[in-house]
Amino acid sequence: MNSNFSIIDFNKLNQHEQYDLVFSKGDFVNYYLKGEVRYALYSLCKSFVEVEFNVSRNRILNLRAFEEGLLLDKYWITTDLN
Repeated sequence: MNSNFSIIDFNKLNQHEQYDLVFSKGDFVNYYLKGEVRYALYSLCKSFVEVEFNVSRNRILNLRAFEEGLLLDKYWITTDLN
């Protein structure tokens, strides 16, 4: 993947291409559970992608790309750095 690939480029892809890119080229960072929903964080180039997954229905609900902010902060709280 081109190192100049940006979040704007990612958002221009169709949903299938986004999922394919995240799961084939993204690096898993962390996850947390909230009820029946698992939120998984992946790093991809210079951004992050959160995948929202309903565990009981075995279905992806949402995918959102971002670079920083509150969406990223909630993953560091659950990470044990020891």
